[in-house]
Amino acid sequence: MEKFWVKTGARLHLGQLDLNGSLGRLYGGLGLAIDQPQLEIRAEKAGSLSLQSLCGEKKRLERIVKKYLEYYSLPGVKIELVQSLPSHSGLGSGTQLSLALGFAIAQIYELHSSLTELAAITDRESSRSGIGVAAFERGGFLIDGGKKESELQSQDRFDVPPVLARIPFPEDWAIILVLPYQQEKMFGCKEENAFNSLLPMKEDISGKICRLLLMKLLPGLVERDLEVFGEAVTDIQNYLGDYFAPVQGGQYASAQGSRVAEFLMSQGAVGIGQSSWGPTIFGFTNEEKKAELLVRTRGFVGDEGYVWLASGRNKGASFGWI
Repeated sequence: MEKFWVKTGARLHLGQLDLNGSLGRLYGGLGLAIDQPQLEIRAEKAGSLSLQSLCGEKKRLERIVKKYLEYYSLPGVKIELVQSLPSHSGLGSGTQLSLALGFAIAQIYELHSSLTELAAITDRESSRSGIGVAAFERGGFLIDGGKKESELQSQDRFDVPPVLARIPFPEDWAIILVLPYQQEKMFGCKEENAFNSLLPMKEDISGKICRLLLMKLLPGLVERDLEVFGEAVTDIQNYLGDYFAPVQGGQYASAQGSRVAEFLMSQGAVGIGQSSWGPTIFGFTNEEKKAELLVRTRGFVGDEGYVWLASGRNKGASFGWI
């Protein structure tokens, strides 16, 4: 057995908790590990760098792998990217790919590196969110506590925001995902500039979001009340959509995303929103309605986007030797 494989799903980022910062922390967030779409890689030792990737992924793959090889002074590795997550689409592809690659390289070279160390090497989620790292490690519905102001201002520290809660997601709840084609994407310097251009969120809005989380979303999740959970998600998304509207042109990153959200709501889905900066749109439904909703959504979207039916992933990445 010489090849090490890693397989994981995407993650949804359902919103930030505090974009005001008056308590000394910023961001915080809630998210969910999901089983679709999926990422899969295979790795084995090599004397140089060899990459077998899907179309359009080779440069990103090379950039990430080189960081690990240089950091650990390794001779090389052979990587096969079997399945890929759509990049810069609100599905956490960068974090999942970076951690999968780092974890696989650490295994084949017996490095015993922690996930925090691997995340630091590629600077994944240092500034705002710990959801992606936690999704890779253990899955489930996740809440992180954001970053201290001192951590945000320091150039020498790397701290993944602490995970405050991890709750198993109900197995009989499903998620419809829609990724519109050919939409402008927000990442890198553009994302940083967008955050910097916005005034702090009003303190009472941050308070309302946190109250919705604590007194409605979480009870709905624990009590498996999809309607209550969904109402809270939608309300939180509406507050965040209003806040980010000046930089994304409206509640959603695109007009097509807005139309998809309205359609999902009209079909009885709940908890409608946009993952991170999008353009991926999500909606929650139950076991009885998911098949029909999937068919209707695919009919509505047609050839203008991808549509997936996903479930919550209540475990971390899968891996092993072949």
